Amino acid sequence: MWLIFNLDIIIKFNKPYIILILVNFIKLFSTIIVIFTIMRKLVFLFFICLSCTSQMFGQNEEEGIYENLESALKNPFNVKQLVLTNLQMKELSDTILAFPNLTVLDISSNQLKSLPNWIIQLSKLESINLNYNNFDTIPDILFYLSNLRYLTINNNCLKFVPDKIRILYNLEYLDISNSEFSEIPSSIFKLEKLRQLIFMSSQLTGISKEIGNLKELEKVIFTVNKIQHIPDELILLPKMRYIGIGNNLLETINPNICKAKNLNYVAFLGNRLKELPDCFFDLPKIQYINAGDNMYSEDKIKKYRSICEKLGLTSIVFEKEMNISKFH
Repeated sequence: MWLIFNLDIIIKFNKPYIILILVNFIKLFSTIIVIFTIMRKLVFLFFICLSCTSQMFGQNEEEGIYENLESALKNPFNVKQLVLTNLQMKELSDTILAFPNLTVLDISSNQLKSLPNWIIQLSKLESINLNYNNFDTIPDILFYLSNLRYLTINNNCLKFVPDKIRILYNLEYLDISNSEFSEIPSSIFKLEKLRQLIFMSSQLTGISKEIGNLKELEKVIFTVNKIQHIPDELILLPKMRYIGIGNNLLETINPNICKAKNLNYVAFLGNRLKELPDCFFDLPKIQYINAGDNMYSEDKIKKYRSICEKLGLTSIVFEKEMNISKFH
């Protein structure tokens, strides 16, 4: 009874204080409800994402793509692609031999310096990614993988390409970017089925006429080098459709580029070009030109704009400050 009496006194003489407490309590309660609602939604979204991720990985595994050995070993005959990147590996585990149907092996971003001899037992292997490792040459053992079609070995310490590379009769794609080569090793010009050659961010000062031996070559990317001239032997390859020689030292474009009837993409941005061949815009299959950031005069830019307007190619741009110049 004394408590009730005292409570009455508190309420009687401290009404504003009590009201303030009630208001704060209501605010706190409302905040708790809002936080609880948000947490429920976040938990719901988390489980949705988890479900999607599981489905994605499940779908990848259904397609034979695995990103770790543990899950791959549960169904070894289903493994077609194996991705073992960023694992700090210094040696390759022979556990990989458990996957007889393996066609694609990605062991990039590790610390590998060599490959074991047993890798030749992966007889169905068609593609291998050795990027960002510590190789100083292309491992000889790879040359005995007769079905190999795709080889990427960029961002390594390559100093030498063995002549044995010619044994890779079926190789179609080769990427040796970010190397110290000043010229393309002559052994590469013996790869008769090569379709794409990538040699970016290296020290190339020129392109050998031997490139004309690669009759199946369709695409070259030699961006960020020191190339000053494009030889006829490259331009006139019968299947050449894509030439990327941006950020080099080109001062002129070989006029015979006008004879490249299958060419549909060219990238010459960031060179020292003062003009382009007049026939450049008449190439029958051209779809994309990237030739900005060069040294065209204002008169040349006006000329190219006029040509483009006549041809209805109004989206092409050649200002020095523009890196992308294109038309479709």
